[in-house]
Amino acid sequence: MASSKNIGDQIFNAVQNAVDSQDFSNLQSTIEKSIGIAAEGIARGLSSASDGIRRGQEQYALAQAKKRREEQMATIYANPSGQRSVGIALVGWGVVLGVPGLAGTIFTIGAGSILVGSILAAATVAGGALFAMGIKRLNLVNRFERYRDAIGLRDFCYLDEIAASTADTTENVRQNVKAMLSHGLFKQAALGDGENFLALTNDAYQQYRQARGKALEKKQQRALTQSEHSQLDAETQALLARGNAYIAQIRESNKAIPNPEFSKKIDQIEHVVRTIFERAAERPEVIDDLDHLMDYYLPTTVKLLDAYRDLDAQPIQSETISQSKREIEGALDSLNVAFEKLLDSVFRDMAIDVSSDISVLHTVLAQEGLVESPFDKQKSE
Repeated sequence: MASSKNIGDQIFNAVQNAVDSQDFSNLQSTIEKSIGIAAEGIARGLSSASDGIRRGQEQYALAQAKKRREEQMATIYANPSGQRSVGIALVGWGVVLGVPGLAGTIFTIGAGSILVGSILAAATVAGGALFAMGIKRLNLVNRFERYRDAIGLRDFCYLDEIAASTADTTENVRQNVKAMLSHGLFKQAALGDGENFLALTNDAYQQYRQARGKALEKKQQRALTQSEHSQLDAETQALLARGNAYIAQIRESNKAIPNPEFSKKIDQIEHVVRTIFERAAERPEVIDDLDHLMDYYLPTTVKLLDAYRDLDAQPIQSETISQSKREIEGALDSLNVAFEKLLDSVFRDMAIDVSSDISVLHTVLAQEGLVESPFDKQKSE
């Protein structure tokens, strides 16, 4: 790359030559070429500097992220080096006691010294126990590091997830986690109910306990509700069975009467009565309001329909028969009105709840200035 001094010299010489020769035809192209070379060099320099800055920023960001992760990991997991040192020490003491003890036991027993042999044998057993404890502790530390890598910075996890990540059984993971907790390898962790849930932080465990408590409360509430409903099941089922029997009789009579206009009235009655019974199945407490329906309205309806069907089936429709049929139609109209009023009554509680909700909604909206307050309406009027 040409230096700025050389480029400046090139431009100066080009200008001087043009002045001396009075030929300026190539001066512009020469200057532009020199400036282009200079600009290209500057751009390469800036690009190189920019790349260096970007690499530095990336390295700094990675270093900071690594530092933050290490700090977060340190709040969840203990440094296992202490437990590893304990394991190594136990193995070392096991070897120190076990190997000489074993050799001495063999020698002294061969020499006939029972007492010394017994002492050395005890030392051998103690050394073997220490060695086994050390190996177990080292294996636990190795498993802890694998569990730590599998869990990472999560606030909680399930033991079967750890088992899947470490190619182990859930029961082995459960026993290992308990041992790790007893040795303080998890700083804040606790096992949840059922010992399949591991909360890694105190906050996560508290949230788990709260969620568990709410779930238990809901379960108890459902059980209580089911118990209350089960006490009403027999009464409800008996009422629904009687109601369905009446509906079946109404439908049968309707099919047997070839009168489209009359059938429309019967269809309406059947629809209203069916809706009442569906409401009773959902809200058994309305059963007490259905005494008149079961004891008078429905039996009367069925009786009138049977009479109408018999009258309609007569081969000669005399004036008396026609008059009786008209009277039955009028009575059924009155019963239809009664059924609809009864339907309104069994939905009254829902209407009250809806009205209350709407009233509260209007009050809240008025307080927030989203609708006109009823008090403001009165003032404006």
